[in-house]
Amino acid sequence: MLNRPSLVVFAWILTSTALLGCGPVYRTQYSYQPPTDANGRQCITQCAAIRELCRATMENRAAQERAVCQQTATLRYATCLATAKSDAERNACTNRDACRVSANTDRCDSDYNQCYQNCGGLVESTQVCVSGC
Repeated sequence: MLNRPSLVVFAWILTSTALLGCGPVYRTQYSYQPPTDANGRQCITQCAAIRELCRATMENRAAQERAVCQQTATLRYATCLATAKSDAERNACTNRDACRVSANTDRCDSDYNQCYQNCGGLVESTQVCVSGC
């Protein structure tokens, strides 16, 4: 058994170690400078349309994954209730599976930035601390 000073040191080490993984979180912000010629601006308009189509595709994919997750959770819950042999087992059945699937549009944005530059525009990125700063 640990004595009180050892417990304090152990708790401090444990807390310090846990906090090391809680460093600052950064997000990349972009600023855009369009090309000066009309063809370049028209090209960027096409880039934007492609990006919106990509985002819509990713949103639809995420919605489908959420629907499948919710169906699976409902089926699992119903199966749990049907196979429970006691009230305690039925009470242990939960329908709280996390179906928090969000659309990952990072690739859409990355492709847009590349397209924007290919059209003659300038894309500048800046890292901004959003938490734990």
